[in-house]
Amino acid sequence: MNVDRLQGTDGVRGKVCIAKSSSSNNPISAFLEEGVLTEEFFELYLYSYCTELLDTKFAKKRDSVVIGWDPREIPVEFYSSAIKGIRKSGLNAVVVDILPTPAISLYQVHTAAAFGVVLTASHNPSDQSGIKIFLGYSNLKLFPEDDKRLTKLCFKLNFEKIKKLPIIGKCRNEHLEARKLFIQFMKNIENHWVNENNLNGITVVVDCANGAFSGLINDLINFEFINFVVTNDDINKGINLNSGVADLEGVEKIFPADLDRGAFSNYDSLKMILKLGRKKRKMIQKSYEMVLGIVFDGDGDRCFLLIYDPFNDDILVIGGDLLSFFQAKFLYKKYYSSSKYFFINTIESDLEATRVAEKLGFSQIQCAVGDKWILWHAFYNQFLSKLDFYLDMIDDPEFINLLDETKLLLENMIKCSKLDALNATKKLIVIENWVREKKGEGILIKASNFLCKRENNRFAIGCEESGHLINLGINSLDNQDVPVFIGNSFKCAINSISAIKEFRSNKNTPELFDWLKNPFPKGYKKSLQVYYVDKSLLNKNSSVRKELIDRLKLYSKWPNVKVKFEKLFEEPEMVFFRSFHNEKCVASLFIRNSGTEEKMAIYLRGIEKLAPYLDELAEKIYPFLLSSFKNKKSLMAQSERLILERLKEGPKDEKTLIHSEFQSISFDRLLHEMSSRQNLIEKNGNNWKITNIGLSFLNFSERSE
Repeated sequence: MNVDRLQGTDGVRGKVCIAKSSSSNNPISAFLEEGVLTEEFFELYLYSYCTELLDTKFAKKRDSVVIGWDPREIPVEFYSSAIKGIRKSGLNAVVVDILPTPAISLYQVHTAAAFGVVLTASHNPSDQSGIKIFLGYSNLKLFPEDDKRLTKLCFKLNFEKIKKLPIIGKCRNEHLEARKLFIQFMKNIENHWVNENNLNGITVVVDCANGAFSGLINDLINFEFINFVVTNDDINKGINLNSGVADLEGVEKIFPADLDRGAFSNYDSLKMILKLGRKKRKMIQKSYEMVLGIVFDGDGDRCFLLIYDPFNDDILVIGGDLLSFFQAKFLYKKYYSSSKYFFINTIESDLEATRVAEKLGFSQIQCAVGDKWILWHAFYNQFLSKLDFYLDMIDDPEFINLLDETKLLLENMIKCSKLDALNATKKLIVIENWVREKKGEGILIKASNFLCKRENNRFAIGCEESGHLINLGINSLDNQDVPVFIGNSFKCAINSISAIKEFRSNKNTPELFDWLKNPFPKGYKKSLQVYYVDKSLLNKNSSVRKELIDRLKLYSKWPNVKVKFEKLFEEPEMVFFRSFHNEKCVASLFIRNSGTEEKMAIYLRGIEKLAPYLDELAEKIYPFLLSSFKNKKSLMAQSERLILERLKEGPKDEKTLIHSEFQSISFDRLLHEMSSRQNLIEKNGNNWKITNIGLSFLNFSERSE
């Protein structure tokens, strides 16, 4: 099978299945042909990566690998097999059990481990899991070149031989140490912006998504002047079930009717916000008090903020774009005085968020979707900042050549779209070793302390609309501070609240809540998802991709606008174009496969004036995507088509729709993804009915067949 990457946007994810229940004869086949991750895959994958690090001399025998996970309902064999894969390679496994991703990532950097690994599927359903890797020293996630090498090694190694290998490395549990470090990290006043003046008089409802922050959150919310109410912190109630950020994506407001009998009728945290808000409604209207909510995802690396509006009796949903604006406004006012500092967001963000960052005073870069690309920009800009420091301190020609070589290597990675975490990190370690040997440890400590001052670090803030926010964090040691960049739900939440409250007045007004909802003119945003796709159809040489691009060119002939198809160095296979008016970007469109699920999406962004044109483009291209990119071998896709054909005859109740064909799939999941994710069907009382989009999908498919 010709597969160059097993990974998606962020490692590997998929539905879990014990190997003996799989029909495949090896873990790779089970993943590629059945779409399931087995415990054998976990063992093979981590053994392979450990082997690569050992073979390339990045790690040596008995080095440590930090491993932890979120609280998913998966068999214990998955954890034990992952640990076996590490130990069979000769590396030691340092187990930290259930902890948030940022705590595991922080601990692997703190202990100078070879790498850290988190077993999680983030916001995905509880029957799925996955593997995230953070490389030692740099804390980078793996990039496509790393993925390709690891994939090649997974294919090359014989798992039957790996199964028979002896356990060599040791295993020790350091959950308490990792937990303590993370609590100390969050108590460090350099990592949170909380003070009594900016957070006095607020109530915060915390939604832990029954995930990795459950059980830990009570040790973090020790600010005496804030009233915290913790919800969804029971790992036995199902991770992300009626909780977490996933179902809030794309939602701007939640109305009381949504909580009564609507889409969020089973969401206890949202009901709690409304209940507490209504209880204090008159007080909030007359004072500066607030009722807020902070919502995490399952593994704890992203966050949404919720705000009860006492003047309209509803809940505002504040996603990544707005959170990054509030934090950026706070940071620029307090620390920055020029445009040399970078605000990074992804092409998924509102186009106006990009513009407002520039107006605040930042230099702005848009990157591909995925927080790993934000981590790259943090890594690269920190290198440039460190380069400035070293050039002021060291004038040795040998060292200057080494810096030039490293800069050229990183620039070529960008130019050739071949980002490589391992080789980039190794090169920086060479620089550090040279300094240590020739100039002493003191220079390294000074460099580290230098980078921990925000005004010295070019990377200011990075964000994804999905709620990943990354800015400087500081791990304080006995004699030095160490800069770290990690997505962290709690840090994002508490600092976003602090930033917002910094700009509050002495009394709440309707205008304040209008500003919180729209702190800058919003641009046009539309995202449409297509589930159960054949991802190969978006490949470079696919005839379907070619037809897609031809249609986009035809549908985007707008007056006074020039369309330019571009290639992002982070994700060159994505279909991406931008539209320009007077040399300024006024709209963009990109179509990409999900890195973690069998789906794709089209994202349209632009200035509000182009809304009619972008709407028309979406109406024309979405039926084509639905009909042309579905995986006809997928049972979910087949079942979806069957339901649509039945509903075309007229509305039907759920029992009527259930058929023997659906026995091997999750029927509830199918209905959920058909309705709330793709808007193909909708519920009317007790019956389901087909929508206009569903009819367009069927009609387009019938014309194409």
